[in-house]
Formats: sequence, structure tokens, C-alpha cells
Amino acid sequence: MRRVRGSRYAQAAGSLTPLQNLNGSITPSALHFERHHSGIPEIDPSEHRLLIDGLVDRPLVFSLAELQRMPAVTRTYFVECSGNGRVKWSPAEPDTDAQAAFGMTSCSEWTGVPVSALLREVGASAGASWVVAEGADACRMTRSVPLDKAMDDTLVAYGQNGEALRPAQGYPLRLLIPGWEGNICVKWLRRLRVVDQSYLTREETAKYT
Repeated sequence: MRRVRGSRYAQAAGSLTPLQNLNGSITPSALHFERHHSGIPEIDPSEHRLLIDGLVDRPLVFSLAELQRMPAVTRTYFVECSGNGRVKWSPAEPDTDAQAAFGMTSCSEWTGVPVSALLREVGASAGASWVVAEGADACRMTRSVPLDKAMDDTLVAYGQNGEALRPAQGYPLRLLIPGWEGNICVKWLRRLRVVDQSYLTREETAKYT
């Protein structure tokens, strides 16, 4: 995997997808770009749980094993960091090339359980209109997702390209929201809270606006 060179923003990302090594549309798992805000947590998959609560009829807690026993789907989704290409809008840096500017995008086959199936299990209450996703990393990355989008094509993934998610990609669980910027695809997912409004979290007001 190519380590980041060039822009200061890219250096914070950890690693980029090596564009010159790609063949076809699927990015090998080992070449998928990496971006995180507070390091990669060490998670015991046997102890990890996904809590779904809030405006629901039946709050439930799922283990990884329980999710893996549910009917699974595999979907091809692109993930792109919202900062991909941003250096081209900043003062030119002498060592910024196309790789450093555009290496924060990848495409994989993601396997998991549709969020719609999980929400049907808990039963969203009247008035519910948003889902707040929370990660298990140190900063508790939290993003609000409209309920309609969550019920459409959003996925709780535990697999990537035929293998388990890698730690840098959110092992053991990651939210995948096609068509939306990568920071909303919460890694190390541990909670989906059904609510009646956007939470306007730190990431939604101070970081990604």
C-alpha cells in the first residue's frame, strides 16, 4: 500500500489508494485508502455489539455472529473521502501530484445486512425520521442519516471483497451509504439510534459542513 506523500491533508489520511496499481473497477482490500480521526481501535469481535434503540418498538442488541446468521447481501459501492481532490482548490504545493490529490477513493464489494432489515426487526415508531450512527473509535464518530436513506440501500457491512473487514476499514462492522461522502460511512459501528431530527453532531457542524 502506498503511504501518503504530498499534501498535509493527505498525510492525515494514513494511506491512499495507489491509482497506478488498479486493474478494473474493484479496489483490492489491501489497496483501499485509509482515513480515520482518532486511530484504529482494537476490538474483540466476540465482544462487539450493535445496539439499535431510540424511537423503536423493540430496542435490540446484535452480536457479529447474529448479524452473520441473517440473510446477507453483497453490493458494489464506491467510497470517497470528502477531501478527495481538495488540494486542487488550495494553494499549489510543489510535491502534490495526481496520486496525492485523488487517491482517497475506492470501490469494493461489501457484504452485510441491509439497515432496512434491522429496522424492521426493531420497528421504527411514528415520528421517526433520522438514524444516528455511532462508531466505537476514540472520538465516537457520529453522523445523522435520513431514515428514508437508511431504509433504501444502506448496509451494515462485515465483509469486503470476500473477506472480513480489515481493521482500518471498520472491523468488525461498518455502515455503508452509497452516494454519500465517506465520513458518513461510520466505521467500527456500535449503535444506530432512531430519532426525530438530525443530531447536528460535531462532524456535521464543525468538520464537514
